[in-house]
Amino acid sequence: MTSPTAAAAEPYLSGGERAAAHGAHYIEETVRVYLMRDLAGTDTWVIDPTCFGDALASEYDEPQNSECRCETPDECADIVDRMDKVGLPDGEELMFMLAAALGYTLTKTDS
Repeated sequence: MTSPTAAAAEPYLSGGERAAAHGAHYIEETVRVYLMRDLAGTDTWVIDPTCFGDALASEYDEPQNSECRCETPDECADIVDRMDKVGLPDGEELMFMLAAALGYTLTKTDS
């Protein structure tokens, strides 16, 4: 009798390694999402409403390419400059990005 064999776990690849495998530059940015204590006093965290409507705040002065594995630093710097002109998402846009990355489908309900 044979026992089922578990599939080998995929090795961890950093963002820079994943980009290099696709022949792409790895440019990263970060956003700050503000949380606040639930106003109902339930001692739970909720999204602060200031996260909606305007672009979220960045933690960086400009997009970063320090983990890019490319061998074309001038081209990479040009892409950083272009990405610096691309607006960051607001809270709702971030929600859709997270849902897509995690395989969720979102449905808006009437309030």
